[in-house]
Amino acid sequence: MTDSKETPVQFGPDGTLIGIVTTPSEGTMEPVGCLLLNMGATHRIGPRRINVKLARRLASLGISTVRMDLAGLGDSRAASSSEHFRTQAVLDMQAALNLMGTMLGIRRFVVIGLCSGAANGLALAAADARVVGVLMFDGYSFLGRRALWERSFRRALAAATNPVMIEKTGRWLHRKFSAKAAAALAPDMFEPEPPHVVAANFRRAMTQTVERNVAILFLYSGTLHVTDRNRDQLGDFVNEPFAKHIEYMFDPAIDHNLTSLAAQETFQAIASDWVLRVARREAPQNPYSAATGRPAGLGGPVHGNLALARDAVA
Repeated sequence: MTDSKETPVQFGPDGTLIGIVTTPSEGTMEPVGCLLLNMGATHRIGPRRINVKLARRLASLGISTVRMDLAGLGDSRAASSSEHFRTQAVLDMQAALNLMGTMLGIRRFVVIGLCSGAANGLALAAADARVVGVLMFDGYSFLGRRALWERSFRRALAAATNPVMIEKTGRWLHRKFSAKAAAALAPDMFEPEPPHVVAANFRRAMTQTVERNVAILFLYSGTLHVTDRNRDQLGDFVNEPFAKHIEYMFDPAIDHNLTSLAAQETFQAIASDWVLRVARREAPQNPYSAATGRPAGLGGPVHGNLALARDAVA
Protein backbone atom coordinates (compact mmCIF):
# COMPACT_ATOMS: atom_id res chain seq x y z
CA MET A 1 0.00 0.00 0.00
CA THR A 2 1.27 3.45 -0.88
CA ASP A 3 0.81 6.63 1.14
CA SER A 4 0.37 8.86 -1.89
CA LYS A 5 -1.26 9.28 -5.27
CA GLU A 6 0.58 11.13 -8.03
CA THR A 7 -1.12 12.90 -10.92
CA PRO A 8 0.75 14.51 -13.84
CA VAL A 9 -0.71 17.92 -14.68
CA GLN A 10 -0.47 20.38 -17.55
CA PHE A 11 -1.63 23.87 -16.67
CA GLY A 12 -1.17 27.61 -17.06
CA PRO A 13 -2.88 30.05 -19.46
CA ASP A 14 -1.34 28.32 -22.49
CA GLY A 15 -1.26 24.84 -20.98
CA THR A 16 2.53 24.78 -21.24
CA LEU A 17 3.48 24.27 -17.58
CA ILE A 18 4.15 20.73 -16.37
CA GLY A 19 4.01 19.36 -12.83
CA ILE A 20 3.10 16.46 -10.58
CA VAL A 21 0.39 16.75 -7.93
CA THR A 22 0.96 14.39 -5.00
CA THR A 23 -1.94 13.75 -2.61
CA PRO A 24 -2.52 11.44 0.35
CA SER A 25 -3.94 8.11 -0.80
CA GLU A 26 -6.24 7.99 2.23
CA GLY A 27 -6.96 9.71 5.53
CA THR A 28 -7.44 13.36 6.34
CA MET A 29 -5.97 15.98 4.05
CA GLU A 30 -4.51 19.05 5.74
CA PRO A 31 -6.01 22.38 4.60
CA VAL A 32 -2.65 23.69 3.38
CA GLY A 33 -0.91 22.66 0.17
CA CYS A 34 2.80 22.81 -0.61
CA LEU A 35 4.53 24.13 -3.73
CA LEU A 36 7.95 22.64 -4.56
CA LEU A 37 10.12 24.65 -6.96
CA ASN A 38 13.04 24.18 -9.34
CA MET A 39 16.52 24.61 -7.92
CA GLY A 40 18.31 26.79 -10.45
CA ALA A 41 17.86 25.27 -13.89
CA THR A 42 17.35 21.73 -12.63
CA HIS A 43 14.30 19.62 -13.34
CA ARG A 44 11.39 19.78 -10.88
CA ILE A 45 12.58 16.61 -9.11
CA GLY A 46 15.29 18.65 -7.36
CA PRO A 47 18.81 17.53 -6.42
CA ARG A 48 18.93 13.78 -5.69
CA ARG A 49 15.15 13.72 -6.37
CA ILE A 50 14.59 15.50 -3.06
CA ASN A 51 11.32 17.10 -4.20
CA VAL A 52 9.95 13.67 -5.13
CA LYS A 53 10.94 12.20 -1.78
CA LEU A 54 9.64 15.18 0.18
CA ALA A 55 6.33 15.24 -1.72
CA ARG A 56 5.69 11.58 -0.89
CA ARG A 57 6.72 12.07 2.70
CA LEU A 58 4.40 15.05 3.09
CA ALA A 59 1.56 13.06 1.50
CA SER A 60 2.01 10.41 4.18
CA LEU A 61 1.44 13.23 6.70
CA GLY A 62 -1.69 14.53 4.98
CA ILE A 63 -0.09 17.37 2.97
CA SER A 64 -0.78 17.66 -0.77
CA THR A 65 1.96 19.08 -2.97
CA VAL A 66 2.65 20.16 -6.50
CA ARG A 67 6.20 20.06 -7.83
CA MET A 68 6.44 22.06 -11.02
CA ASP A 69 8.78 23.24 -13.73
CA LEU A 70 8.72 26.99 -14.26
CA ALA A 71 8.40 28.20 -17.85
CA GLY A 72 11.49 27.28 -19.84
CA LEU A 73 12.75 24.74 -17.29
CA GLY A 74 12.45 20.96 -17.24
CA ASP A 75 9.41 19.82 -19.19
CA SER A 76 7.68 23.21 -19.28
CA ARG A 77 7.83 25.16 -22.51
CA ALA A 78 9.18 28.69 -22.56
CA ALA A 79 6.65 31.43 -21.92
CA SER A 80 5.16 33.18 -24.91
CA SER A 81 5.37 36.54 -23.13
CA SER A 82 8.47 38.70 -22.71
CA GLU A 83 8.18 39.21 -18.95
CA HIS A 84 11.26 39.41 -16.72
CA PHE A 85 12.18 35.98 -15.39
CA ARG A 86 11.06 36.74 -11.81
CA THR A 87 7.75 38.24 -12.95
CA GLN A 88 7.09 35.22 -15.14
CA ALA A 89 8.04 32.88 -12.29
CA VAL A 90 5.42 34.49 -10.03
CA LEU A 91 2.78 34.11 -12.76
CA ASP A 92 3.73 30.45 -13.20
CA MET A 93 3.58 29.77 -9.47
CA GLN A 94 0.20 31.49 -9.17
CA ALA A 95 -1.05 29.22 -11.94
CA ALA A 96 0.03 26.26 -9.80
CA LEU A 97 -1.88 27.64 -6.80
CA ASN A 98 -4.94 28.11 -9.00
CA LEU A 99 -4.64 24.50 -10.16
CA MET A 100 -4.46 23.17 -6.59
CA GLY A 101 -7.46 25.29 -5.68
CA THR A 102 -9.49 23.88 -8.55
CA MET A 103 -8.39 20.26 -8.07
CA LEU A 104 -8.39 20.03 -4.29
CA GLY A 105 -10.13 23.13 -2.95
CA ILE A 106 -6.94 24.27 -1.19
CA ARG A 107 -6.69 28.01 -0.52
CA ARG A 108 -3.61 28.24 1.73
CA PHE A 109 -0.10 27.28 0.66
CA VAL A 110 3.47 26.97 1.81
CA VAL A 111 6.39 27.20 -0.62
CA ILE A 112 9.70 25.36 -0.40
CA GLY A 113 12.49 26.81 -2.53
CA LEU A 114 16.10 25.68 -2.74
CA CYS A 115 18.82 28.10 -3.85
CA SER A 116 17.28 30.32 -6.56
CA GLY A 117 13.91 28.76 -5.73
CA ALA A 118 14.09 30.58 -2.40
CA ALA A 119 13.98 33.97 -4.12
CA ASN A 120 11.09 32.81 -6.28
CA GLY A 121 9.22 31.58 -3.20
CA LEU A 122 9.67 34.87 -1.37
CA ALA A 123 8.55 36.81 -4.46
CA LEU A 124 5.38 34.72 -4.61
CA ALA A 125 4.68 35.24 -0.90
CA ALA A 126 5.01 39.00 -1.33
CA ALA A 127 2.63 38.97 -4.30
CA ASP A 128 -0.03 36.46 -3.24
CA ALA A 129 -1.92 36.39 0.07
CA ARG A 130 -2.66 32.67 -0.34
CA VAL A 131 0.93 31.93 0.70
CA VAL A 132 1.18 31.43 4.46
CA GLY A 133 4.71 30.08 4.71
CA VAL A 134 8.05 30.07 2.88
CA LEU A 135 11.02 27.78 3.54
CA MET A 136 14.19 29.13 1.92
CA PHE A 137 17.12 26.71 1.73
CA ASP A 138 20.50 28.26 0.90
CA GLY A 139 18.77 31.27 -0.58
CA TYR A 140 19.51 34.87 0.32
CA SER A 141 22.85 35.59 1.97
CA PHE A 142 24.23 38.99 2.99
CA LEU A 143 27.56 38.11 4.56
CA GLY A 144 29.64 40.84 6.15
CA ARG A 145 33.36 41.33 5.51
CA ARG A 146 34.53 39.07 8.34
CA ALA A 147 32.20 36.24 7.42
CA LEU A 148 33.13 36.53 3.73
CA TRP A 149 36.83 36.39 4.57
CA GLU A 150 36.40 33.35 6.78
CA ARG A 151 34.30 31.55 4.17
CA SER A 152 36.81 32.30 1.40
CA PHE A 153 39.68 31.12 3.59
CA ARG A 154 38.00 27.84 4.47
CA ARG A 155 36.99 27.20 0.88
CA ALA A 156 40.53 27.88 -0.30
CA LEU A 157 41.86 25.30 2.15
CA ALA A 158 39.36 22.73 0.90
CA ALA A 159 39.64 23.51 -2.81
CA ALA A 160 42.89 21.65 -3.46
CA THR A 161 41.44 18.28 -2.46
CA ASN A 162 37.71 18.82 -2.98
CA PRO A 163 36.65 17.49 -6.42
CA VAL A 164 33.45 19.54 -6.32
CA MET A 165 35.36 22.79 -5.80
CA ILE A 166 37.83 21.84 -8.55
CA GLU A 167 34.96 21.14 -10.96
CA LYS A 168 33.13 24.37 -10.08
CA THR A 169 36.32 26.38 -10.50
CA GLY A 170 36.86 24.80 -13.91
CA ARG A 171 33.32 25.67 -15.01
CA TRP A 172 33.72 29.26 -13.79
CA LEU A 173 36.98 29.67 -15.70
CA HIS A 174 35.38 28.21 -18.82
CA ARG A 175 32.53 30.71 -18.66
CA LYS A 176 34.94 33.54 -17.82
CA PHE A 177 37.17 33.03 -20.86
CA SER A 178 34.74 31.46 -23.35
CA ALA A 179 32.40 33.91 -25.05
CA LYS A 180 30.32 31.00 -26.36
CA ALA A 181 29.85 29.51 -22.87
CA ALA A 182 28.99 32.90 -21.40
CA ALA A 183 26.45 33.60 -24.15
CA ALA A 184 24.74 30.25 -23.49
CA LEU A 185 23.58 31.42 -20.07
CA ALA A 186 20.10 32.91 -19.77
CA PRO A 187 20.92 36.48 -18.58
CA ASP A 188 17.69 37.16 -16.69
CA MET A 189 18.07 34.00 -14.65
CA PHE A 190 21.78 33.66 -14.01
CA GLU A 191 23.28 37.13 -14.03
CA PRO A 192 22.83 38.62 -10.58
CA GLU A 193 21.16 41.94 -10.02
CA PRO A 194 23.25 44.66 -8.35
CA PRO A 195 23.61 44.03 -4.60
CA HIS A 196 21.69 47.18 -3.66
CA VAL A 197 18.74 46.05 -5.81
CA VAL A 198 18.77 42.58 -4.27
CA ALA A 199 18.89 44.08 -0.77
CA ALA A 200 16.07 46.52 -1.45
CA ASN A 201 13.84 43.81 -2.94
CA PHE A 202 14.62 41.50 -0.04
CA ARG A 203 13.79 44.13 2.59
CA ARG A 204 10.54 45.03 0.87
CA ALA A 205 9.42 41.42 0.40
CA MET A 206 10.34 40.38 3.94
CA THR A 207 8.58 43.37 5.47
CA GLN A 208 5.41 42.67 3.47
CA THR A 209 5.30 38.95 4.25
CA VAL A 210 6.05 39.30 7.97
CA GLU A 211 3.37 41.99 8.30
CA ARG A 212 0.93 39.39 6.94
CA ASN A 213 2.18 36.85 9.51
CA VAL A 214 3.64 34.59 6.85
CA ALA A 215 5.81 31.92 8.48
CA ILE A 216 9.43 32.17 7.30
CA LEU A 217 12.20 29.62 7.77
CA PHE A 218 15.74 30.31 6.58
CA LEU A 219 17.74 27.07 6.40
CA TYR A 220 21.43 27.08 5.50
CA SER A 221 23.84 24.26 4.71
CA GLY A 222 27.37 23.84 5.97
CA THR A 223 29.08 23.22 2.65
CA LEU A 224 27.84 26.35 0.91
CA HIS A 225 28.14 28.74 3.83
CA VAL A 226 30.83 26.92 5.88
CA THR A 227 30.13 28.61 9.20
CA ASP A 228 27.55 30.77 10.93
CA ARG A 229 27.61 33.04 13.95
CA ASN A 230 24.67 35.10 15.15
CA ARG A 231 22.67 34.65 11.93
CA ASP A 232 25.61 35.60 9.74
CA GLN A 233 23.72 35.03 6.51
CA LEU A 234 21.34 37.91 7.24
CA GLY A 235 24.18 40.40 7.60
CA ASP A 236 22.89 43.81 8.63
CA PHE A 237 19.33 42.60 8.15
CA VAL A 238 19.64 40.77 11.46
CA ASN A 239 18.72 44.08 13.10
CA GLU A 240 15.62 44.68 10.96
CA PRO A 241 12.23 44.39 12.73
CA PHE A 242 11.22 41.44 10.54
CA ALA A 243 14.22 39.42 11.76
CA LYS A 244 12.52 38.99 15.14
CA HIS A 245 9.68 37.04 13.56
CA ILE A 246 11.49 34.44 11.50
CA GLU A 247 12.95 31.00 12.11
CA TYR A 248 16.60 30.51 11.23
CA MET A 249 18.60 27.29 11.10
CA PHE A 250 22.17 26.52 10.12
CA ASP A 251 23.19 22.86 9.95
CA PRO A 252 26.84 22.12 9.10
CA ALA A 253 25.96 18.47 8.39
CA ILE A 254 23.76 19.33 5.38
CA ASP A 255 25.39 19.96 2.02
CA HIS A 256 23.96 22.29 -0.64
CA ASN A 257 23.04 19.49 -3.06
CA LEU A 258 21.80 17.12 -0.34
CA THR A 259 24.22 14.49 -1.57
CA SER A 260 24.18 11.98 1.28
CA LEU A 261 21.18 10.01 2.46
CA ALA A 262 21.77 11.45 5.93
CA ALA A 263 21.56 15.02 4.57
CA GLN A 264 18.40 14.15 2.65
CA GLU A 265 16.79 12.66 5.76
CA THR A 266 17.70 15.69 7.85
CA PHE A 267 16.32 18.09 5.25
CA GLN A 268 13.08 16.12 4.93
CA ALA A 269 12.65 15.96 8.70
CA ILE A 270 13.16 19.71 9.10
CA ALA A 271 10.92 20.60 6.15
CA SER A 272 8.06 18.23 6.99
CA ASP A 273 8.05 19.27 10.65
CA TRP A 274 7.92 22.93 9.65
CA VAL A 275 5.17 22.43 7.03
CA LEU A 276 2.97 20.62 9.54
CA ARG A 277 3.42 23.34 12.14
CA VAL A 278 2.50 26.02 9.62
CA ALA A 279 -0.49 24.02 8.36
CA ARG A 280 -1.79 23.61 11.90
CA ARG A 281 -0.93 27.18 12.89
CA GLU A 282 1.35 25.94 15.67
CA ALA A 283 4.12 28.02 17.18
CA PRO A 284 7.71 26.79 16.79
CA GLN A 285 8.41 23.89 19.13
CA ASN A 286 11.65 25.55 20.20
CA PRO A 287 12.58 29.23 19.86
CA TYR A 288 15.61 29.59 17.63
CA SER A 289 18.67 31.17 19.14
CA ALA A 290 20.06 34.17 17.27
CA ALA A 291 23.46 33.39 18.75
CA THR A 292 23.78 29.85 17.40
CA GLY A 293 21.08 29.26 14.83
CA ARG A 294 20.05 26.21 16.87
CA PRO A 295 16.89 25.51 18.86
CA ALA A 296 17.26 26.98 22.32
CA GLY A 297 18.11 24.53 25.06
CA LEU A 298 19.40 21.79 22.75
CA GLY A 299 22.92 20.51 22.96
CA GLY A 300 22.74 18.18 19.96
CA PRO A 301 22.52 18.92 16.26
CA VAL A 302 20.00 21.42 15.02
CA HIS A 303 17.58 18.71 13.98
CA GLY A 304 17.98 16.64 17.14
CA ASN A 305 14.53 17.47 18.49
CA LEU A 306 12.63 16.56 15.35
CA ALA A 307 10.53 13.42 15.25
CA LEU A 308 11.69 11.74 12.03
CA ALA A 309 8.74 10.49 10.02
CA ARG A 310 9.07 7.33 7.95
CA ASP A 311 11.05 7.96 4.80
CA ALA A 312 9.01 7.45 1.64
CA VAL A 313 10.35 5.25 -1.10
CA ALA A 314 11.99 7.38 -3.80
